[in-house]
Amino acid sequence: MSDQDILRRFEELEAGRILGDLDAEESKEWEELSKGSRCHMDLSLELTAAAIETEFLQSRDSVLPDKVLANLNEGKAQFITNEPDTETVVRPTLWLQLLSAPQTAWAIAALFAILFVAKSLVQGPTINSDPPVVIIPPSPEEARDQLLREASDLIESDFGGLERYDEMSGKVVWSDELQEGYMTLTNLPANDPAANQYQLWIVDPDRDEKPVDGGVFDIPTDGNTAIIPIRNPLAITKPQAFVITLEQPGGVVVSKQEVVVALAKAS
Repeated sequence: MSDQDILRRFEELEAGRILGDLDAEESKEWEELSKGSRCHMDLSLELTAAAIETEFLQSRDSVLPDKVLANLNEGKAQFITNEPDTETVVRPTLWLQLLSAPQTAWAIAALFAILFVAKSLVQGPTINSDPPVVIIPPSPEEARDQLLREASDLIESDFGGLERYDEMSGKVVWSDELQEGYMTLTNLPANDPAANQYQLWIVDPDRDEKPVDGGVFDIPTDGNTAIIPIRNPLAITKPQAFVITLEQPGGVVVSKQEVVVALAKAS
């Protein structure tokens, strides 16, 4: 075997070693050839591959930097060159000579396959860019109307205003089965939430001798009709009456009923 054949064979084995593609016999052949004075290892490609691999491992959760992509594209151009018309070709390194040889074209393909897979790992899976679905809750009016259509045990009672609230009117609807109800109130004077708030009380003697809190609420504008959801923290089974009082901001645990605004008796 001529020196040129020995050098060419060593270069093939060296490329396979770096790509991890040598079997046991080829590894043994590489070791024997590497001992010869004519075969010298050029570590430039091996060091470059190690540096790229390290960069990818450290950046798996981030997008590949533009600078790294630019360097890879620039380096790729160095591996694919058009042969000049002149017979004299000057190649700067042993690895350019090796990778441009016809018998090592598979090495180029393998290298770019590795780079493609590494880039895919860095960028991660494609994320569906569809906008999230936004569920808009129904308005109090829509929720009340749905309750009127669907509740099979609906209780309906009219509110009557007391004393200086005698011009107000309204209706309460309630379902024991759904534990849901609404008040429709008209001509109830607007309140200042910093000074006082309205509070609903539900009279249910089977539940408790004291009225159950049905939630505090505000009336922002005089004269308009307001639909107020009932917000009872405790289950109601047999409501006998619904009472609206005027309390301090945030409501009270037990009402002294100093200002009773309206009353609705369950039929």
